[in-house]
Amino acid sequence: MEIKNWYELTFEIETNLEEIIIWKLNNLGISSYAFEILLNNKNNKKVIIWLPNLNWPESLRIKLVRNIKEVLDKNNYQTDCFEWNLIEQEDWISSWKKYWGPELVGDNLLVLPCWLELPEQYKNKKVIKIDPGAAFGTGSHPTTYLCLEELEKISLSSKKILDIGSGSGILSIAARSFGASKIYSIDNDYLAINSTESNYRLNFGNLDNLKTYLGSFDGLVSKYTLKNFDFILCNILAEVIKGIIPDIRNCLKIDGEVILSGILNSQKDEIIKLLKASNLRINDVSSKKDWVCITAQKIP
Repeated sequence: MEIKNWYELTFEIETNLEEIIIWKLNNLGISSYAFEILLNNKNNKKVIIWLPNLNWPESLRIKLVRNIKEVLDKNNYQTDCFEWNLIEQEDWISSWKKYWGPELVGDNLLVLPCWLELPEQYKNKKVIKIDPGAAFGTGSHPTTYLCLEELEKISLSSKKILDIGSGSGILSIAARSFGASKIYSIDNDYLAINSTESNYRLNFGNLDNLKTYLGSFDGLVSKYTLKNFDFILCNILAEVIKGIIPDIRNCLKIDGEVILSGILNSQKDEIIKLLKASNLRINDVSSKKDWVCITAQKIP
């Protein structure tokens, strides 16, 4: 169904609460948001959230504000200043795009919004063009960047890749850019599948070497033969990761590796314990802000 209008929710937070809000929005499946530095108060930021109006009746909007307030209260920040506006699609596009810009990742990657020209100083970078459409962000979240930085470190030439929770498709596109020969992308949201395919085509002109699957990972594993992957990319919520680690192991070839992100520092030890229990050896742990990325390898 085509989205005509959007609800825009704005409120202020202390700057140090940004990661907590990102975590909460990810938990709620909300990915269209931005943070704006306040010129009159450098200690605070304005949070802007965009929600498709057809999916967010008043009861859900009230519940969302209540959920956000609870998180802020637990972190000793109280506010009742939540402002709602209804904006048209054209206004949403113009207001959202102003928060975008070219973003460097690691040593060689540049994430470029598709409507921007490539700046001259980045001509030597490997460029990933992204158009988020109606549902997905820029890929600038620390968990995405951690995955991209890990992909830079490894050889993907002629490898078979599984991307669990593909979203905008940014990790699948990066894998193809680094030489992967077969990419399987999974998401349980049809908008994500559409976005993955659209962005893949935007970068390569076709859908060659890409297969997409709509549904939950555990359901698709039992339905299709998803086996013998060289690498699995999994940038989703830690609570979901916990339940699918055994299936991830079964999908890997011997010596195959999984890159897990979407994990808070406080969740790291539990995830590592579950990986080891499934005979997956920890090869690398990296971090950015409050987030952690874990690379593990299947051993006999």
